[in-house]
Amino acid sequence: MRKAVLSMLCLAVTMCLSGSVYAEGIKFLEGLTIGGGITLNLQNLQNANMAPSEEDENKTPTVGQYSVDLTIEKKFDDKNTAFIHLETGKGDINKYLDSYASINRDADDSGVVSVTEAWFEHKFTDQFAVTAGIIDPTSSLDDNAYANDETTQFIGSMFRNAVNIGFPDNAFGVKATYETDIADFAVQYIDASSDADESPADITRNGFASAQVNFKPGFIDNMEGNYRIYGWTNTNDYSKWKDASENEKNYGFGLSLDQQFTDIFGAFARYSWQNKNICCGEHTWSLGLQANIKGIGEEDVVAIAYGQVIPSSEYKDYDNENAKSENHLEVYYSWNVTDYLSISPDFQMVENPWFNEDEDTAYVGSLRMQISF
Repeated sequence: MRKAVLSMLCLAVTMCLSGSVYAEGIKFLEGLTIGGGITLNLQNLQNANMAPSEEDENKTPTVGQYSVDLTIEKKFDDKNTAFIHLETGKGDINKYLDSYASINRDADDSGVVSVTEAWFEHKFTDQFAVTAGIIDPTSSLDDNAYANDETTQFIGSMFRNAVNIGFPDNAFGVKATYETDIADFAVQYIDASSDADESPADITRNGFASAQVNFKPGFIDNMEGNYRIYGWTNTNDYSKWKDASENEKNYGFGLSLDQQFTDIFGAFARYSWQNKNICCGEHTWSLGLQANIKGIGEEDVVAIAYGQVIPSSEYKDYDNENAKSENHLEVYYSWNVTDYLSISPDFQMVENPWFNEDEDTAYVGSLRMQISF
């Protein structure tokens, strides 16, 4: 009898403990989202102007490139969220073309898994939030609905962000955002000490600070439109073109606009300026158009963009008085095969790479496959 009672008690305790562990496991999984993507890209470059090594002077290289992104988000409640972004990749066609704006913004030839974002966000109200941790500086500056994702939109860095913004690498920082129906506000400060050459690695001395206001006027009923204006500074010391013994901080401002006109058509525009005393590309601008169409698939996308990087007068006086604007054209077609798979042929043209009119115009053909989950 005693053995039977003890057996029943042990079974009950085991069931309770198992239930408790199971319940804790379920509780932990609540609000947990795991996602990511795999990008496979086959690219051919015509008129390469740079050789990665003495043994590789191919003028028409073809490079296979991949990247893998994994994101983990945990919503503890309506106010508190943690986020981790892991990334790796291999293959880099940029090594073959010396240009101010690279032809593959997604290229990562390290083959090493790295933590590119890891932050915690607390919402003080439904509108006001503060985020701290390893932050992507492009997440709250110069964003754009039609030109801000190199894995699904334009591949070249020219149309991912303004290429003359002094962004640091993803690093420790803090940002604050305030959102309303008619305007959004964002400020951030991120460690830029890894960009320092001779300055000490001090986050209080070498930082990147920015502020952006995004107006949402609603010019067209039920159509999304964003009109952003921003300013930034990178407090590292940079040598001046005219006198290398003198240093200056870098700073600039810009605009990033996107407007949906119909259920099919939308357009974007960008303009950016930076300190001409220390930079090569003083001005950049770009324009683009996107159309959602029924093509090979039911929900395909075709887009085209053109832009320029304009050299600064100080750079011309110091290094190349005949420097010409670097001109970029890109067009892609995205065939959305399924909800998780898209295939995108892409074409790029780069005229006057690195402001040199004597260089042949470069042409890039790409075939990209994106798997999202």
